[in-house]
Amino acid sequence: MMFRFALTGMAWFICTVIPGWSVQLHAAPAPEEELVGQVNKAIDRGVQYLRQNYQPNSQWEGFWLNALGDMNGGVTALATLSLLNCGVPPDDRIIRESLQALRRLENKRTYVVGLSTMVFAEARQPQDLPRIQRNVDWLVKNAFREKGRILGWSYPFDNNTSRPDGSNTQYALLGLYAGKLAGAKIPDDVWSDIIKLYRDSIVKDGPEGGYWFYVEGFRRASFTMTVAGVSGLVIAAMGLDQSEQQLDPVTGIAARCGQYASQDAMTRGMNWIGKHFSLAGALEAKSVYYNVYGIERVGRLSGQRFIGRFDWYREGCEWLVQQQNANGSFSQAKGFQIDGVNVISTSFALLFLSKGRTPVLISKLAHGPFVMRNGALIETAEAGQIVGWNRKHSDARNLTTFVSRELFNNLPLGWQIYDPRRRAYDRPQDILNEVGVLVQSPIMYLNGHTPPTLSGQQREILKKYIEEGGFVLAEACCGSEEFATGFRELIRTLFPNSELKPMTPDHPIWRSYFAVPPGEFPKLESLELGCRTVVVLSPEPLAGYWEEAKYMPTGKAPARNRGEQAYRLAGNIIAYATGMEPPKQRLTFTKIAEAGKQDRSPPSGFVQPVQLQIPGEPPPAPAAIRNVMAHLRDAARLDVVLEKEALPPADPELFKFKFIYMHGRKRFHFGEGEIQNIQANLQSGGLLFADSCCGKPEFDVSFRELMKQMFPKQKLERIPLDDELYSAKLGGKAIRTVRRREKAGGDGNENRFAELPPYLEGIKIDGRWVVIYSKYDIGCSLEGHKATDCLGHSRESALDLASAAVLYALKR
Repeated sequence: MMFRFALTGMAWFICTVIPGWSVQLHAAPAPEEELVGQVNKAIDRGVQYLRQNYQPNSQWEGFWLNALGDMNGGVTALATLSLLNCGVPPDDRIIRESLQALRRLENKRTYVVGLSTMVFAEARQPQDLPRIQRNVDWLVKNAFREKGRILGWSYPFDNNTSRPDGSNTQYALLGLYAGKLAGAKIPDDVWSDIIKLYRDSIVKDGPEGGYWFYVEGFRRASFTMTVAGVSGLVIAAMGLDQSEQQLDPVTGIAARCGQYASQDAMTRGMNWIGKHFSLAGALEAKSVYYNVYGIERVGRLSGQRFIGRFDWYREGCEWLVQQQNANGSFSQAKGFQIDGVNVISTSFALLFLSKGRTPVLISKLAHGPFVMRNGALIETAEAGQIVGWNRKHSDARNLTTFVSRELFNNLPLGWQIYDPRRRAYDRPQDILNEVGVLVQSPIMYLNGHTPPTLSGQQREILKKYIEEGGFVLAEACCGSEEFATGFRELIRTLFPNSELKPMTPDHPIWRSYFAVPPGEFPKLESLELGCRTVVVLSPEPLAGYWEEAKYMPTGKAPARNRGEQAYRLAGNIIAYATGMEPPKQRLTFTKIAEAGKQDRSPPSGFVQPVQLQIPGEPPPAPAAIRNVMAHLRDAARLDVVLEKEALPPADPELFKFKFIYMHGRKRFHFGEGEIQNIQANLQSGGLLFADSCCGKPEFDVSFRELMKQMFPKQKLERIPLDDELYSAKLGGKAIRTVRRREKAGGDGNENRFAELPPYLEGIKIDGRWVVIYSKYDIGCSLEGHKATDCLGHSRESALDLASAAVLYALKR
């Protein structure tokens, strides 16, 4: 690797420089705060605003809204729901008092009952379970019916003059589904009626689009009501929870794979929303912030990261953080009257920001041929209008729910549909930026019946995603050999020197959380890159089971059927791929370093770390040093130019490099000339930084033997915790603890990272460390490797330790 450093704003960084190393000083602007930080600050300020405007006797109730619509309790329910979703605990004084106020309300208005039910379900207080059931019963009873079939909900008013409308209907539906999740009993025909209501009431708009409207008799296209229509179809289908696929429970093959009665209405609605997408100027919207909360709901429930060509959550956050007032509130001085009620607008804005920021565990990859027409992406559908990449609508959602409960102690986690076809990535930096967003979702999942078709840009994104620590899970839907063959060919295209092979019976995936017998899934295949598995393919059908929640097991009791075993296998794959570490908040960004060109004759003033080649072993973590140097460029504001360099130990040009990195996983042996070449470098000011790939004992043994040969009068010793290497003086922050995994092979929690003191060893000559060594992995962690069988550090801790080693080498 070749780098140039420039020092800016770091008085602590360097006092002396190794001869021949040039460090240039210049001023650099403070880095712009990442959007994720802006969002969190906006949430905190909004929460503070709601707290400051709370009144113990009336909560957030105001005169004009109650006088206009007799909506007593509605604003309190909305604000309380917002605070709960922002992380304010149920035992907070304001939440306790607001819950008491809502408990005293008489059920009168659909909005209030729906919102209150959502609040009680979110607060999860056992005393409210009977109240949730009563609210649900009231909503079912007060639905507007014709010949026994539900046609929607109205306010209702006492004079029976109201008609069902789309807005009341969506909040009734939200309350019903929240009640179901809390344990309330709701007849199946309620959900079936709602599905039929939305399917029958969509107004087709051209060959691809369709919209919903506010009230029958005035069928004007409405953006917010179309958002409500699509969301309503998804919610009602989840509430009914009756699969349409007709799965054979023995084979996992579905007779009606990919056929959904609501597919046409759903697709038309999403096409129309994408074509008319707007945050602040939506068609027929009566409130900007009401609209914003609706966009969050349809985006999250549909799973779509992109609505049309819009990255809805990112763009919504960028807009909202600019709209927030100095006092933390949100409002619109012009326009609709309700947007001038700061508590209501702030609550809607906070619901968008807080619910949308849920970490994304699984990204389901959309692939295949399409056309763009009238602003809509039109799939080239298979027979029967089936969308080939999405033959299972609930598989990713159910897997996320299962893993959240079983692996992550009910931590809220999300999933998304990732459709790279909706964006153009014309520049190399566009691809790197996209991967920087995507790697926060640790699992990329794809399946289908036909070969996955990706463009050159899409293949580059997938390849880079894998190289930066992402994991791919592929499944041949209904056992499609065509998909399996096509996926193998895709992997050969991405990694021509590697191939999918049958997963061995001793692979850690079989026991990473549950005990899954390898014989249950003998055709499972995996791809290894370096020291880690990065791709798993199941040529056998699994997604049919994941599509149905009834197969979802609880706990570690022995599986009762193949469906439960399929869920347990998926849980193990996810446990392995994540290292039992939950993903980071949505919008978290990892800056991806671009590989440079090779150049062995750098200009004067350049610094060149080099990766030492081990004979007979390709570098297990070829991007490790590039990533740590890119981290130093951004975190320490060093001006770094990256160029890839790797040399064998006997290369005479090794003397040019004063920072040598070594990372391996197998036994190795260096000859006398190779040892002397490295030794001469270290004795003349160089530093060797080495680690064992995933803590492999074979490498550890060989490295210790190498050190005995190289420095027979010295020995590896543990670097003291008070050494300069770990000091704040060197790196800007003291390294007192790191997150490290020291055990592997057990089930479940035994494989998690633990907070531990750093453990580095070294050899010191003339008062300086010339060798810094970790028997626990650093290099694979720098590439984002998280597998449960890898004894090593978290990515953050690996960056801290490797950065400290580089800065130590520079200073010394």
